Amino acid sequence: MRHVWIGLNLVLIGVSVWTGYSEKEPQKLRQANPGAIFCFVVLVTTTVFSLGSVWYSVSSAKQIALRRPSLRRFSIDWWHDPLQCLFLSCCFTAAMAVGAAFRLRETTQTGFWMFIFFVCMFVGLLIGQFIQFTASASLTPNQAMQPTARAYVHYLC
Repeated sequence: MRHVWIGLNLVLIGVSVWTGYSEKEPQKLRQANPGAIFCFVVLVTTTVFSLGSVWYSVSSAKQIALRRPSLRRFSIDWWHDPLQCLFLSCCFTAAMAVGAAFRLRETTQTGFWMFIFFVCMFVGLLIGQFIQFTASASLTPNQAMQPTARAYVHYLC
C-alpha cells in the first residue's frame, strides 16, 4: 500500500508544478495583485499556521505522540497527523514555486510577485517545520523517533 501513497504523492507534486506554471499565465496575472506586503503577510501567516496546527493537535485532539512525516503515507488529517500534513503542504508549495519559476523569464512585475508569493508560502511552512523538528531534537534519542506532544507544547508555550 505504501507504493500507492508514494505514487500518489509524486503525482500530486507533479500537479503542483503544473499549477504553479499555469498560475503565471498572462490572463490569470491580470486579475492578481500580489506585492511585498502581501508576501510578507503570507510568510508570517504560514509560519504561525504551521505552529498552530501542531499546537491544536496536541492540545485539542489530545495527541500523545506525533508521527514523523514521510512520502510513504498520505494524510489530510490535520488533527491527528499534523507533521505529515505540514510536510506534504511544504512539498506541494515548493513544487508550485518551481512551476512558477519556469515562467519567470517571460513574466511581468506581477508575475514576479506571484512567484515570490509561492516562495513565501514554502518558506513559511519550512520555517514552521524547522521549529517543530528543533523542538523534537531536544528530546532524548529514544523519544526523538516519536516526539511526545507534551514536548511540543512545552516548546511552543
